[in-house]
Amino acid sequence: MYAHGFLKVAAACPSSRVGDTGYNVRAMIDLLKEAEARRPAIICFPEMCITGYSIGDLVFQRYLYEQSLTAIEYLLENNPFSGVMIFGSYIFDNDTVFNCSFVVQGKKILGIVPKSYLPHTNEFYEARWFQSGSDLTDKIKSITLFGAEIPFGKLIFSDEGGEVKFAAEVCADMWAPISPNETLYANGALIVFNSSASPAFIGKKERREILTQSISLKFNGAYVYVSNNASESTSEVVFSSHKLIAENGKIVAEDDEISLASSIIYGDIDVLKLHHLRRNNSYYKNVQEFTRDDSIRMVPFKLERGDDYVFEKPVETRPFVPKHERDYRDIINIQAAGVIKRLQYIGIERCVLGLSGGLDSTLALLSLCYAFDRYGYKREDIIAVTMPSKETGSFSLNNARDLAAALGVTFMEIPIALDVERSLNAIGHDGKIKDATYENVQARIRTHTLMNLANLRGALVIGTSDMSEMALGWSTFGGDHMAMYGLNAGLTKTAVIETVRYYKSVYPETAAILDLILSAPISPELTGVDQKTEELIGKYEINDFILYRFWVVGDDDERIVYLLKKFFNLTGHEALKYVKRFNKRFYSQQYKRLTAPEAVKILEISLSPRTEVRIAGDVYRE
Repeated sequence: MYAHGFLKVAAACPSSRVGDTGYNVRAMIDLLKEAEARRPAIICFPEMCITGYSIGDLVFQRYLYEQSLTAIEYLLENNPFSGVMIFGSYIFDNDTVFNCSFVVQGKKILGIVPKSYLPHTNEFYEARWFQSGSDLTDKIKSITLFGAEIPFGKLIFSDEGGEVKFAAEVCADMWAPISPNETLYANGALIVFNSSASPAFIGKKERREILTQSISLKFNGAYVYVSNNASESTSEVVFSSHKLIAENGKIVAEDDEISLASSIIYGDIDVLKLHHLRRNNSYYKNVQEFTRDDSIRMVPFKLERGDDYVFEKPVETRPFVPKHERDYRDIINIQAAGVIKRLQYIGIERCVLGLSGGLDSTLALLSLCYAFDRYGYKREDIIAVTMPSKETGSFSLNNARDLAAALGVTFMEIPIALDVERSLNAIGHDGKIKDATYENVQARIRTHTLMNLANLRGALVIGTSDMSEMALGWSTFGGDHMAMYGLNAGLTKTAVIETVRYYKSVYPETAAILDLILSAPISPELTGVDQKTEELIGKYEINDFILYRFWVVGDDDERIVYLLKKFFNLTGHEALKYVKRFNKRFYSQQYKRLTAPEAVKILEISLSPRTEVRIAGDVYRE
């Protein structure tokens, strides 16, 4: 199955009997029938699964080889699977034996890939039986089998459009210091499949996980691994049954249960995401300079495309939200190190911030307290300033007062209603029309006040705007858009919310207040307490999802609309409205980001114009 840039793959581990090729192939066919209902595009079976890996010196016997060929023919003739199948067996060529992966579609063998690295230590004895394919692939270009010339050696299999390219390697190839997959990835393979026979012992599972994650991460690719299971010979070892599907450093599907029974796992590979990551990866560009291999041949295969896609797991709808407690510890420690280093450089020990009682300023204050606590600064040198206008509600104002008191920081309340009135009168605004000018004057007076107070107290003005607001331009230029250091700019709104929630465990004395703040609608309170941000710019959860899919994954509008409909239950009209609104705001507000204060990166992306968003302030977008 391949649709909208998503590819379904499978790793299958059949029950087996060593030396019983008929039984083994029938077990494979049973799994292929099961897989056909789920429609993966590619399925991978273990190493030497036609005969069983543990045949030992029987690999030299003609009778077993002929049985294996008969079994492969039977598999081809009775193949119920519409996609591509990869399985392990061996071949004779000029009385030399090669341990190989066979790549099959329908009744045709597309190519045969020999194993390069032969393990010959501890429980492995392969150099006794096999010849390394790496020694002869320059000389042997094809193998004659079943009356056909079949490509042999270094192969990459490509669909017609070149969007999906995959390759195969065998077991120990993954473990070698310089693995075949490195050259295959560098020459265009997006996914590498490994047919393996790997024994189980304590610690081996974790090593496989590390390797598959590392391999896929380095090359912005995917890696599919499958070992045979315990139904192999248990004369000296028990085989692991381990199946892994990794994408760009993350395991998307895994089964590590040691078992005698047949089993299969499925995983979704985001093909278009991997292409986008590679285009942005300077290491991937550079590695091609010394790993380009003209001896690798491209072999075509047919990729069935569809209009819809059935996901094995839902796409992550809150991709920026941390998944582990250690991630939150990293967030608060990154923020702490950033602001304390800046204070040390300037040679001051005070910070000033505007405290509105909303989420962003709440997080900034909590993080400042944590930073000051950790590095031995005094909390009273944190000056939290609330600046109510006549539009400020009592709920948020009381939350600001209570939070500052609970944390023991210096608190100041500076009303700005008269300053707002004077500024509006000075420019000829009647103060009655609650337009953008009315709103922005309040924001600019607040920032103006903070800057002046910072000069008076010898302090650093801390910005509280988050990445989501930066992406949407939801700030006043020269107002809350500006500060001397941006503490929250590395976090999206969804991450801000959950980090505030995490602080309940760090500072339990604030838990009740934080619950009130978390429960309140998000509002700038510039035209009144009924002003709801998400009614104007859409839900932050959806906007953050669009930001991730656009900037991290590289999705186009059509793909984002498809995912919004599928995972947020939006209509096509609603999804398109969200995307168009995001695009308009993101591009038109770049000029604000170009003059944003310095702020450290915390999540996997940053919107800083000095590092990751290198676009002009007047780019057009349809």
